Amino acid sequence: MNRRLLLKRIGNLSVVSSLLPFINIHNSNAKSPGRVVILGAGWGGLSAAKTIKKISPEVEVIIIDQNRQFTSCPMSNWVIGQLKTMEDITFSFDNLKNKYYIKFIHEKAINIDSGKKVIKTDGQEISYDKLILSPGVELDYSFIENWNENSIGHFPSAWKAGYETKLLSDNIKNLPNGGVVAISIPLGPYRCPPGPYERASLIASYLKKHKKNTKLIILDSNQKIISKGALFKEAWDEFYSDIIEYRSNSGVVGIDNSNKNFITDFDDIKCDVANLIPPQRAPKLLKATGLINKGSNWAAVNPYDFSSTIAEDIFIIGDSTSQSNVGRVPKSGYIANSMGKVCALAVIAELYDLEKVSPSLINTCYSLVSSKEGISVSAVYDYNKEENKIKSIPGATGLSPNRSSIIKANAWDWATNIWEDMLG
Repeated sequence: MNRRLLLKRIGNLSVVSSLLPFINIHNSNAKSPGRVVILGAGWGGLSAAKTIKKISPEVEVIIIDQNRQFTSCPMSNWVIGQLKTMEDITFSFDNLKNKYYIKFIHEKAINIDSGKKVIKTDGQEISYDKLILSPGVELDYSFIENWNENSIGHFPSAWKAGYETKLLSDNIKNLPNGGVVAISIPLGPYRCPPGPYERASLIASYLKKHKKNTKLIILDSNQKIISKGALFKEAWDEFYSDIIEYRSNSGVVGIDNSNKNFITDFDDIKCDVANLIPPQRAPKLLKATGLINKGSNWAAVNPYDFSSTIAEDIFIIGDSTSQSNVGRVPKSGYIANSMGKVCALAVIAELYDLEKVSPSLINTCYSLVSSKEGISVSAVYDYNKEENKIKSIPGATGLSPNRSSIIKANAWDWATNIWEDMLG
């Protein structure tokens, strides 16, 4: 089998499935592989790293990430809703280190010199042949009046799984009877469009069972629920009509640290537990490196292979990419995972002088509406040459017609399968 057909086979079979039938190409008569450095050990970065090493073990892969463990953002709402613990969504990198010989540098990236092909951390400089950036999102508090770093204690976002997830979970658990919880939702685009609404559902489910006479106020900057709206609203009306108060067009513009209030354009919201999810953008590192076009908050990439449109030998995947370049794909964990595989194949193609294959992505998104039932949406995407965008395939999208306990069970199975795909 020649190398072109080999890579086409990998691409055609793998990217539309979560079960990648990797084929080792380390014996092909290609030029020597190089070093791939990956910034970010999340759903995109880990997917790219493992895909590269499964296909071509000789490629040196280095991951830069400050975190010494992987904590999953998808499923973190289950911790906040008291269904799971932090231990249930936290995993070691040891298998990737010991089985696949992926190197980890647990330092902070502070600069990228695309001319010299060097990424600098707070401890060293690392050269690369190909650089994959999967840094996720940066929370943008610049629009929140009175915000400072000390505000996290009462106004955690819990939008990056970790310390704030546990903090918000504990705040919910310790809420007194008769208390008020308030959640703020930013304007899109932001990471995981249905995430805030699932979080509200799980918090309300917990309050209904364990806290008497409590209230949950949802302050949504958007005009309506932006994902799975009818199914969420149906569940809220049936289960939580005496608990949830949903306010559209009610973005939080400031906070009162002393009185622990949310400030909107209309009034102040006094709450015992506050969850401030701020607007989001690509991290400043990408802006400082010149990988974001002027006037944009997101990184410009080629939708065919997720290479930067600005710098050579740099690829950008996951939540930090611009939908105006890529197409209307959601900023979700599963999309990041699919992007990681597509990008990995593109990087291997460049290292081995192979033809790149047309990308295909898959997204499945599960959301719980109670502790027992869930809803879901799924889609398959491919590359539209005429529009130069990733677009959903007609007839390959679907929203669950109703909520069910089966979907809840599928949600956890889906997560454990993806974690195994990235870390196993």
